[in-house]
Amino acid sequence: MKLVVESRSDALCTEQLLDQNPGPALMDLSQPRWTDFGGFLQWGQTVAPAVDVGPLYPYPGPVVSPGLQVAVPREVDDIAFTAGSMVRADPHAVTAWLEHEDRAAEMASDLGRAWLRAGQALCGATKVSTRALTLLAALDSGRPSEARSALEEMTQPESWRLVRTYTLEGGHSGWPGPVSALATGRARHAEHVLCADFLGAIRLLDSVGGTARGRLSTRRSRPAKALMCLPDGTATVLDEFGGVSLVGEVPQKQGLQALLEPESDPWSRLREAVLAFPDRPDGTKLTAAASLPDGVVFGDATGHVHVLSVGKGGEVEATSQLLHNGPVEAVTGLELNGTDITLVYSGGVDGRIRAWSPAAEPMPEPLRSRSTSLAAISASTSSAHSLELIVAWADGLVEYMDLDSGTVLPFRPGPPVRAVCSQRAATGETLVVIGMDEAITALVPNPSAPVNGS
Repeated sequence: MKLVVESRSDALCTEQLLDQNPGPALMDLSQPRWTDFGGFLQWGQTVAPAVDVGPLYPYPGPVVSPGLQVAVPREVDDIAFTAGSMVRADPHAVTAWLEHEDRAAEMASDLGRAWLRAGQALCGATKVSTRALTLLAALDSGRPSEARSALEEMTQPESWRLVRTYTLEGGHSGWPGPVSALATGRARHAEHVLCADFLGAIRLLDSVGGTARGRLSTRRSRPAKALMCLPDGTATVLDEFGGVSLVGEVPQKQGLQALLEPESDPWSRLREAVLAFPDRPDGTKLTAAASLPDGVVFGDATGHVHVLSVGKGGEVEATSQLLHNGPVEAVTGLELNGTDITLVYSGGVDGRIRAWSPAAEPMPEPLRSRSTSLAAISASTSSAHSLELIVAWADGLVEYMDLDSGTVLPFRPGPPVRAVCSQRAATGETLVVIGMDEAITALVPNPSAPVNGS
């Protein structure tokens, strides 16, 4: 069999492994050295007589083989069920402690469920404050918990501050998840965040409290890939099949303008172009979409990025550029303060983030590059703030990027991230909304704080 082994960099077994010549390992997992603690100790004495291999036995959890079960060790069983002791203990041991059959009550508690929901990120974090932030972000803010105040105190050194978290199990009215797409509202939806679930239902979330305030009607229910809120407040959705459709009602003119100019609608051409774009001659499937200050941006399966914008004469202009090797997974854009320059950012399965303005050639080098696909991206700026990007990667990493200072703040919530959205809070701070299958979390980044590992 083929086996991939992960080990923490500060573990003794890792140091032993790196001291030897790397090569293929042949393992028979039915041998006593892997199924029995005594057999493991005996084998360890033959390969490293001077090393106490007992702590290296592959806990956590019961190890089961035919007719044999090894219980969780006593030191794991002695963990106190408090937030402080849990984040200070070895996270692998805590996970094993929670999953043990005698821990049903603790596992079913709010703190236990939060730990298991974020377990992957907790096991990867090396700092206590980082684990405290991750666990706090996994706790439902609408449910009372004595652990919350203790965790908040422990997160002070972190470069993120939690605002709220709502979870599926929290019992909130109108739970909008599992989240598949998020978008910042505009015009009549300016006080809301648009949220789509995996069935295509679109809900309006209050931008202050994060609770569901309404639902937009859909003409056809399909899994949503991306949401767009056009400049006039028209909501549109890109589905998983590459089609674009309206959500809710088209905004109607009010007052004297509706009486004197019933046919006048400056954004009608943009709406028509957006809805018709999937049927363009080349027929390439659309895979990503986002709204712009004066239009929209699409990404397709061939790596092209397309910008539709309204020109000075009211005509819709289309500009395209090949930016990625493979499908585009996420796009976003904004207008530079005090200018008419539109900036577009895109990410693909090639793991690269590209920057481009339709009025110029794209930057030759990617803004960011990793060995994993992009999952979501969102951009924001204001007269008092620098240019900011929120990026979610397929491996669960979320990054806040200050493009002026070059600051990058990482955060791992644990579960896979499906969507991100950045908006300006009432305090002027950047509010980062993270959508997942069982939770929606909102945090505020603090670029001036020291950066801790995630």
